[in-house]
Amino acid sequence: MLKSIRKYFTILNYFLKYVVSCTALFYIGYRITNTSFESKELMLFLNPVTFLTLLFLSLGNWSFEVLKWKIVVETFDKISFKKATYETLVAYTYGIITPFNSGNYLKKIFFYPQVKTKDIVFVNLFKGIYQMIITLLFGSWGVCALIDKLDAKIFNQQGFLVLTSSIGTVVCLIFRNKIKSYIKSIPLKIHRQLFIYSAIKYLFFSFFLLYLLHQSTKNYTELYAGICVIYLLSSLLPIINILDFAMKGSIALFVLVPLGYSDGNILMVYFLLWLYNHATPAILGSILQFFNTKKVVL
Repeated sequence: MLKSIRKYFTILNYFLKYVVSCTALFYIGYRITNTSFESKELMLFLNPVTFLTLLFLSLGNWSFEVLKWKIVVETFDKISFKKATYETLVAYTYGIITPFNSGNYLKKIFFYPQVKTKDIVFVNLFKGIYQMIITLLFGSWGVCALIDKLDAKIFNQQGFLVLTSSIGTVVCLIFRNKIKSYIKSIPLKIHRQLFIYSAIKYLFFSFFLLYLLHQSTKNYTELYAGICVIYLLSSLLPIINILDFAMKGSIALFVLVPLGYSDGNILMVYFLLWLYNHATPAILGSILQFFNTKKVVL
């Protein structure tokens, strides 16, 4: 199927370029115009210092996402930071309007010749696994720190963790030989870089929420533990990107309201998180497609 798609990909690429970009831009515009907050509440988050801080944290988050893509691709091909940025943002634009981020993975495959398809699939998976490891490490600490304050009746931690662990174990057992040989083929330096970059990306992303949600009367450690739990839960759930704002906002309400944070404040913060870290990259990815005049690689 992939081979037949590649055959007509030149035409398909031009068609998808416009459809995906227009759909993404329409959705972002719709979300912005249909999200209403009090002007006073909004202005508190839009002062110059806050704007520059959030911009710095968002740029840091996406810079390390690009670096992660660059180092995994360089295991089989040369790639510049500029090209890695282009591929990351354009692929993200496809991912934001497709179920389970599938467009992101598929678009990255089509950036390279067919002979590189398996390499792209593996490095994409490899990159995601390291990010998940970091999320699990921080999230596990968050659950332990807030175990007495989380509603175990609503979130059946034992059953959910057993289920996800079982699925992961089964997948690893089925593909253990391929996974083992592939991991061994990756230099230790790349493993180390991916772990460090994934951790730094996580810190940029989580500090975005920490900066916006922190109140002088609240405990920093407790808040950060709550943020780690939110990321853990949202990573384990099969969220469709286009519903990301709604799903993560709901999880944030579940975790942070018991800690004393207001519903309105949480939703405002998650809207800004979505605007900086999801909408803006998708808009940039849409724009970048129209300025790309290079021939599509088949």
